[in-house]
Amino acid sequence: MSGRSLVALLLLGWLTSAAWAVTTPSGIEVEVGVGGTPRAGFMTPVSLRLPAGSQLPGDGWVAVAAEDPDGQWVQSPPVRLIATADGAAARLLVKLGRRGGDLQIVTLAKGDDPAADPFDWRPAATEQISLENVVESTQELLLVLGSLANADRAARLAAREDGSRAVVITLEPNTPPTAGELPAGCGPAGLTYDAIDRVIVCGRAVAAGGYEQQLADLDEWVRLGGDLVLLAGMSLPDMVKASPIAAGWLPGRYDRLVPLRQAAAIETYARASRPLDRDAVDALKVPLFAAEPPLDGVVEVAAGGAASDPALVVRRAHGFGRITWVGIDLDSRPFQNWPGTDSLLLELLERGRPSGSAGRAGEVRRGGLDLAGQLRLALDRYRGVAAIPFELIALIGLLYVASLYPLDWWLASRDARRSWIAWISLPLLVAGFTVVAWQTAQRYRTTTNKLQTTGIIDVDQAGGFSRSVGFAGVWAAENDQFTIAAAPAGPVQADPARTALSWFAASGRSLGGPDALTPHPSLAASSYRFGRTAAVLEQVPQAAASSRLFEALWCGPAAAEPLSSTLDRTGQGTLRGGLANRLDVPLDGCVLVHGGWLYDVGRLEPGERFDLETGRGPRSLAAALTRRQTVKDRSVPARWDADDRDIDRILEVAGLHAAAGGPGYTGLESGRLGRLDLSRLLSLERAILIGRGPAAISWQVRPDQQPEPVAATADTTTLWRIVLPVAD
Repeated sequence: MSGRSLVALLLLGWLTSAAWAVTTPSGIEVEVGVGGTPRAGFMTPVSLRLPAGSQLPGDGWVAVAAEDPDGQWVQSPPVRLIATADGAAARLLVKLGRRGGDLQIVTLAKGDDPAADPFDWRPAATEQISLENVVESTQELLLVLGSLANADRAARLAAREDGSRAVVITLEPNTPPTAGELPAGCGPAGLTYDAIDRVIVCGRAVAAGGYEQQLADLDEWVRLGGDLVLLAGMSLPDMVKASPIAAGWLPGRYDRLVPLRQAAAIETYARASRPLDRDAVDALKVPLFAAEPPLDGVVEVAAGGAASDPALVVRRAHGFGRITWVGIDLDSRPFQNWPGTDSLLLELLERGRPSGSAGRAGEVRRGGLDLAGQLRLALDRYRGVAAIPFELIALIGLLYVASLYPLDWWLASRDARRSWIAWISLPLLVAGFTVVAWQTAQRYRTTTNKLQTTGIIDVDQAGGFSRSVGFAGVWAAENDQFTIAAAPAGPVQADPARTALSWFAASGRSLGGPDALTPHPSLAASSYRFGRTAAVLEQVPQAAASSRLFEALWCGPAAAEPLSSTLDRTGQGTLRGGLANRLDVPLDGCVLVHGGWLYDVGRLEPGERFDLETGRGPRSLAAALTRRQTVKDRSVPARWDADDRDIDRILEVAGLHAAAGGPGYTGLESGRLGRLDLSRLLSLERAILIGRGPAAISWQVRPDQQPEPVAATADTTTLWRIVLPVAD
């Protein structure tokens, strides 16, 4: 790496790690992003504070407007400033669509008739601030709760081949976002950390207090598919007392602290260049968990060879995410100068990453097309909507040019006495080809609005948690404004208030991406807003013959178990037992995956049971995902086609991207779909039933100029994935 690149990298790390806040002329203190580091293309927390004694225009309600990738302002749902000891505060979420965009703080006042509609708020004042430290959408962010200097060194060790690396954000106690709970209607609280890729939590910092709100939001973030490392050794007893949330992240019931005695196991796991200091090992104690119930998760490192020896590294599933517990406080003094700490953190963070490694191929495509972008292109196709073929346009153009010259010229110039013919022939030719072009456009014109939807619903039976992610494409036949709403639907019930709707754009610096230098030019340039909740977008403008894409997320406790399961693992690592469908609807094309194996289940009718003993034997999961075929005595995977527009195929591979080989197979990063990858659960005592069933998100798209809502296409695809516990 050149000296100039190193200086730029260090400057980026300094800018993004420093807290960033601004005060508006009305006195509102605004902090954007986790630890003051916003990321383009992701949900971003905005903390607002009004000092005591300041007067806010309006009625104490505020909203924040951010630009989407088209440069249009999108106003968040209104929230009320809550009184605090030193003034008033509020917290909300916005999605940043432009890296170089601005932010508007909108204070609201009640409408003309608040008795008729108490939620009719009108802008009273608008203040605009500039966002100067927004990082790119492809930039990885590593969040640390506590003080861990080795995290930055581990991030440098994990740098990509092009020199880019994860930016480390350190949250000290009582740093934003801490302005109370996220108000109802703003979406799931776990989206506060939507921009964060991985998190390290230090038990000593949790024991000191001041992280209550962050821990509550992080718990849901992990359940939604996050990856968290918990460092809690000798600090574990105090951490358990200080935070019940962090205590729930442990793999078992804490019993007592015992001497470590020997550190060879952790030194080998860390691939340390030199052993730990003997005096430090003698003074070190590690937590011991009660024998009953057994540990939840997979023990990767134990202090010795016996089963009763204390565990040091345990990975366990938590919802659709993963928690890695480490029984050593790596932020304590004996480990700060040990070179093995850097490599140990690197091993904890990098092993089993959901997107894998793509090598040079991944570096070339970084910032360009990814799996989310491929899904977006596949979704943005509508039945009955077709572009005029280029060949036809070229033919009409060539005929028009040929009619002007030499045809019209020949008619007017062959006889000087007939030159007046040009005054008639030219208008006739122009009018004739105008009619031809108009009729061609009418031939390919679609007069009805179109809606294309797809999605994934996940149910975690072990933790009683569910989530659904849906995508929708809307095609407008005429200039119009739309009201777009997303709500939970289907046999799994959820709270509509915990639904978040937003635009769905391309990633990186491509045209229409959040990292593009200029916004994507839009034919409908007016702003739009959320309704009373984040589940409704109002006054969304669309030009004729154009499309917009949206994504929605809901989550919450699972109302009931969709399957009954008696799965356990044999000594060979395969599954035995069975499962039965408790839903009122059938699931089609079902397969059961666990470890590196796939079991064909087929269609499951309501109440039907499937027994592994009577079914077909397991086959390789990787071979099934990559559709391997035998060619001349060689097993060859089917080449991934980045131009493929098969939505089912894209969701199938994105949902188990790492198991399919990651970017090494597809040549694409996961992008926004990375949180949907459940590959890491397959080795954590979990099996996943995958099938296709009814939609779990109900989309309502209503044009302002038409009384009837837009109907979705009949071939809507919803992938059902039910995570089941597996007994030893």
